[in-house]
This record gives sequence, structure tokens and C-alpha cells, in this order.
Amino acid sequence: MSRPSFPRLFPVLVLAAAAFAGCAQTAVPAESAQVTTDNFSKAKAAGIRPVAVGEFRSPKDSKPAEARHLKDTLSTELSGAGLLDPASGAVVEGELVSADLGKTGGSVAARFIVTSGGRVVYDKELRSSSTWRADANVPREQGLVYSKLVGQLFTDPMFRNAVPR
Repeated sequence: MSRPSFPRLFPVLVLAAAAFAGCAQTAVPAESAQVTTDNFSKAKAAGIRPVAVGEFRSPKDSKPAEARHLKDTLSTELSGAGLLDPASGAVVEGELVSADLGKTGGSVAARFIVTSGGRVVYDKELRSSSTWRADANVPREQGLVYSKLVGQLFTDPMFRNAVPR
């Protein structure tokens, strides 16, 4: 029995590497953040005043793209509801705690901090997770995990009390 030569194995190795790379999980949806009807309603019902969105980061800057996507999602949802004001004295900042999104499910957790008049009025960690079918629009579903997390912020009574209208 002879050994296969490297040139003959090369295409097989390339395909195997490509398949393995396709299994890697990303925590940043490919689609940009969009206003969701659900969060529009939640934001309007929250009875909050317009807020600014400050810095969002991840521990040791390990997942800057994911933190940026969370910030963009929050900004987009607030803007869509007419509640984003960069000049507001109330500022929402955040720290991404975890982000793990795959082809059939995922979760995102973040610590949200609201300051008003220079003092912290809200500081809480929230977590969102979801599963979906393998044939779903994966980038859309991944984005909805971030939107679901923002929706939890809007419905949190402590957040509502922190920035009342």
C-alpha cells in the first residue's frame, strides 16, 4: 500500500479546514441593528425621558465588535422610539459580559450603567438567550438576541425609575 502524496491530499486538507472554519461561532450578527416593533412599543411604554448612549466595552477589550453591536442596537432602538438625545444628562453605558452566538442559538449578557447628574442611578447585569431552527435566517436571529437584551432593559422597573420622563 502506497502513501498518498501531499499534492493529492492538499485539496482535501483545504476543504477540511474550510469546513472547520465554518463551524466557528461569531457573536456579532452580520446584519446591522434595526428597530424592532417589540422594542419600539416597550421603549414608548417605559415612560422614560430621552437618554444619551455612552461607551460600551468588553472586559479587557476582548470583544470590541460585540460591544459596539450592543451599543448600536441600543442607540437604534432608542432613536426609533424618539428617545435618543446625545445632549441628555442621563447617559447609558455598558460592559459586555458575554456573547456566544451560533447557528442554532445564542446568548448575550451585559452590565448596563446609567448616570444622571454625574451619579450612578442604575447598575444591573441583564442576560438574553434564544434558540432557532437550523434553517432560520441566522444573522437576523443573532441580531434579535441583542434586541431582546435591550428590550429587557426597557422593561426593567429599576431602569424606568432611573430615568423617568
